[in-house]
Amino acid sequence: MPGSKDEKETPTDTDKHTAATENYKERECESGRKLLNPKCIIISAYFVFLLWRFISLGLYSVYATDCFLRAKLATLRCENFTLYSNPTRFEIAWQMCSAVNNFIAVGILFKLPEFPGLDVVCARLIKLARFWSFIFQLVVVISYNLMLFFHEHLMESAMIEVGFLVDEITVTIVVCLWNFVPAPSNRSQGLPCLQFAYKLTLVMLFLENFFLFLLMSSQAALDITGIHQFESRSTGLQALGIVLNATEATFYFAVMKFMWNKLFEGEAVDLLKKDTI
Repeated sequence: MPGSKDEKETPTDTDKHTAATENYKERECESGRKLLNPKCIIISAYFVFLLWRFISLGLYSVYATDCFLRAKLATLRCENFTLYSNPTRFEIAWQMCSAVNNFIAVGILFKLPEFPGLDVVCARLIKLARFWSFIFQLVVVISYNLMLFFHEHLMESAMIEVGFLVDEITVTIVVCLWNFVPAPSNRSQGLPCLQFAYKLTLVMLFLENFFLFLLMSSQAALDITGIHQFESRSTGLQALGIVLNATEATFYFAVMKFMWNKLFEGEAVDLLKKDTI
């Protein structure tokens, strides 16, 4: 009878509903456990740090661009900037965050199971011609910043030059070590948030070095055309500064290109060996 049939089907429907509810609760609990995972909490804090990195890079970009377009000067000698207060302190804060970010990138790298080991990496690097040319670029860049450091007399300007030195050395270490490690995957850490943090870090480093490449290239071009007059440097020092400034631009271009290619390489492709930086 119809009444009996409905009564027989009701327990089955109830069981299905109960099972679906239990599955939903299990999925919710699993999602909650993932969110409360200490690694995800740390990475969430890292996302906040990256947000400040983007903000500080934006503030520095505004400061450096205004100084270049308005006064034809680097930030070291720029005055009468009115868009926001204490621009030099924000520049130093940006440099400190950049160095910290590089140290974090290297520290996490040693925790990944895919990392072949420092001895293996060093043995591979010394056999790559592009590694040695990259190191040569770094040496030239360091020499240029040391020349500017000893030329400056203000404490804040000297701190900025030290900041550039630290950033350039640490980002070189990041490039050399990340060259042999694939992107984080479910096989390594099993956290989607870690993969997103990895990609976001590459984007941050790409944007940072892209802007510095544009800035240094523009400064070198300005010096070559003779638009910018050096009042306190000899002719020989001016010529040397132009060459070193141009080399610094090529250094930032190499780092920028590496980060861009790494962003699309999921496997441990040797970008230095392919000479794609």
